[in-house]
Amino acid sequence: MGNDELECLYNKYHIELYLYALSLCKDKTLAEDLVSETFFKALLALEDSREYVKYWLFRVCKNLYLDYEKKEKSLEQIEPHMNKLFIEESTLDKILINEQRREVYYEVLKLKSSYKEIITLYYYCSLSLREVAVIMRLSEGASRTLLYRARKKLKEGLKEE
Repeated sequence: MGNDELECLYNKYHIELYLYALSLCKDKTLAEDLVSETFFKALLALEDSREYVKYWLFRVCKNLYLDYEKKEKSLEQIEPHMNKLFIEESTLDKILINEQRREVYYEVLKLKSSYKEIITLYYYCSLSLREVAVIMRLSEGASRTLLYRARKKLKEGLKEE
């Protein structure tokens, strides 16, 4: 899609799209971001002018909002557990006292994000596998498998050191 076509679409639909986004989120800044992201996706996805562009734009805007809500809900589930990391005598301070445990912690930080997340939640935050599964949006079996793989990678990393 060319810039002229995108500008034409923007001029034609941005106000309606903004009002729609505002009705979804009730936040002016977020609504502006949703509209901006919607037109960015249009720039990337639309090749020629489609017959139902208006409806496509509204659907993309709604999907972006739903993605935002999922992300926010996920962060709300993690926040109460983050307090466990910042108690005066935090678990992290206790672990870093001894050099061997410090090496383990730094090796955990080198893992890919899903492995790092599950090890942190399970060991450092003392959450059960069921709680970890809920936070990470996994089944209990999948979280068990992910924890096993994370431990295996951690063990390999520690052997290399």
